[in-house]
Amino acid sequence: MTTLFFQGFNPIIPILAGLILLIVCFTTAWWSYSYLSTVAPWKKWSLIAIRDSVFFILVVLLLNPFFIDRNVETSSPQINVYLDNTQSLTVERGNYSGLESYRSVVNELTSQIDDRYDVNFHLFDTAVNDGREISGNGTVTNLQSVVDHQIENQDQTVANLLFSDGIYTQGRNPVFSAQNLGTPLFTVPIGDTTDVQDIVISDVEYNEQSYTNTEQSFRVNVNQDGFEGSTITVQFLKDGELAQSEQITFSESISNHLLLFTDQHTEPGFYEYEINIPGLDKEFTLQNNREEFTVEVLDEKTRIASLAFEIHPDVGAFRRLIATDQQNELISGTRLSNGAMMGEDLTSLDTPPDLIVLHGLPDSNDPLLDWLQQQNEVPVIYFMLPATRQYHQRLDDANFLVYSIENSRQNIIDIHLLQEREPYSHPLLEFSPQEFRRFPTLKTYRSEAGSSALAEILFTGEFQRTETDIPIILTESGGVRRLAGINAFGWHRFNLTANETVSRFYTTFFTDLLSWAATPPNQQNLSINTIKPTFTETENIEIQASLVNERQQPETDAVINVTVIPADVEADDLESDPQRFVMRHTRNGEYRVNIGNLPRGNYQVTGNATKADRQIGEDQARFSVSQSRVEFINTERDDQLLQQLALRTGGIFLGDYSASPMLQFLEENNLDQVVETATQETRYFSNSPLWFVFVILLLTGEWLIRRSLSLP
Repeated sequence: MTTLFFQGFNPIIPILAGLILLIVCFTTAWWSYSYLSTVAPWKKWSLIAIRDSVFFILVVLLLNPFFIDRNVETSSPQINVYLDNTQSLTVERGNYSGLESYRSVVNELTSQIDDRYDVNFHLFDTAVNDGREISGNGTVTNLQSVVDHQIENQDQTVANLLFSDGIYTQGRNPVFSAQNLGTPLFTVPIGDTTDVQDIVISDVEYNEQSYTNTEQSFRVNVNQDGFEGSTITVQFLKDGELAQSEQITFSESISNHLLLFTDQHTEPGFYEYEINIPGLDKEFTLQNNREEFTVEVLDEKTRIASLAFEIHPDVGAFRRLIATDQQNELISGTRLSNGAMMGEDLTSLDTPPDLIVLHGLPDSNDPLLDWLQQQNEVPVIYFMLPATRQYHQRLDDANFLVYSIENSRQNIIDIHLLQEREPYSHPLLEFSPQEFRRFPTLKTYRSEAGSSALAEILFTGEFQRTETDIPIILTESGGVRRLAGINAFGWHRFNLTANETVSRFYTTFFTDLLSWAATPPNQQNLSINTIKPTFTETENIEIQASLVNERQQPETDAVINVTVIPADVEADDLESDPQRFVMRHTRNGEYRVNIGNLPRGNYQVTGNATKADRQIGEDQARFSVSQSRVEFINTERDDQLLQQLALRTGGIFLGDYSASPMLQFLEENNLDQVVETATQETRYFSNSPLWFVFVILLLTGEWLIRRSLSLP
């Protein structure tokens, strides 16, 4: 049916105004050619008729006429059938024979639906897709996606039919949102109802390598099914002996629990660990109640050789500082003025130390000088002392010094430290600005020292509030070792002062200096890996990182950015931007980030750690994502959930596999009637270009007649 309307080109001007305009146009067209009395009448009236027609078309189009075309279509009532296509329905248990039983139930029930209904089939696992060929390869069950799909299409359906075991492994519980459905949902139970009670150690997270005097964490994930109200003991054994234990009381029939055990090692070696859960009665199997693994513990102690060529309070102060750290092993030796050696003879060491702390310099004929020159891969920290600085010859060619030593005698001056670089711009400057003029003075020589090309000057001296060019603390990092030079003495006063700020700076700075120098420049500071090498498609992927700074101390205040890309694709070849994440610090230099789940495949993680525009380290790791096994954890049919879905939507639980209750319900509620769908479409005359073409043709005809009459 078609209805014509005149909308009007402007709602303020009524249609009557359009009619008046039309009369004026007709009158104007007649008046324009009424004077032609000598021409053939048909030409005169043709000109008037053509102009009247043009005016009529334009005025009508200005009134913006439109018509509404209404149509009514009829169709059969529609039923949407949703088929669970996940792995849990392939398991053969009890009287259920897997996909064979499943397909038999579907065919038997759907064949009972007569031709009055239009049946549409959908498969679902993580999402809903069209189809009816059940393969059972879905890795997770998302029943909430089925309810969402029904809500979106409820205007086109009279009923929904769901085949499932009622076990959802992804998304929220669908019962709560099912009450928003406007069409009834009929549920058909598929699967087996045999109870299986079991306790499973599903995962253990730990680091395969650890260090002495370092606490290590062990995260244990325990799943249980069917032991509500029971209490178990989770045992943590080390080398066959019980080290710790935790009790868990199960408050629900199905639950997941995360436990944390810790251990610390004092000696290096390999340690055998075991997580064990004593079995309960009626437990399905005890094979998954035990997990064994091995951790390698490495010696983290730093062997520091302290070699002095002068008796001075600074020597004793620094040796005490080294010895107070249990991570250090101090080897000390002092060359006396008479040539005798007190303490260890460093030239007789079986293996080179990790760090040499040098107080003063040896004579040119001292065997220790040759020994020092030979340790070309061992880092050295040189502390100037007054006597050796004043009386010994220049050692510009010494490979263990950061700056040259002059033999010219110069005056000793008192100076304050003056920081030359911004805070956090160097690993040894990670402290807030200090008022060094309030610190005790240090002593140095007035002469300028020549530093090496690779040296970085951290502190110079300030003499009587005047800046000098005398470098006080210098560092050099390159090749296979690090060097440092301290061109001042009197540091023991920093340790003896009652000013807590000064003593804390002394302890912190020189402790950091020792650990920084003992660390090779090419040492890997950032270590990135995933909590396990392989994940499933339904598991959240967690990336962990361990970060130490250039002093090999845990770094807690850095920014670690990670990028995740497929392992077989270069970053430049990606069609979209790679996924980027920022890790968060958890404890003691450990960082973590959860990046959610990914589809099956192999992936590469690239991490970069920075702090205050300084790059600390970078690392890469790989992991794989395999097919999920979550569908096999619980395969016992959940009839209660299916009954709740049917009840809350006004449907019926079809436990006897018959479509008769559903068909009877639809008949009683007149839902089996033919569905009439009314559609209407609004069509505007002005949208058609034919009118404008017609106007141009009329004007062309008028021009031809005027030309034949020689009219202007």
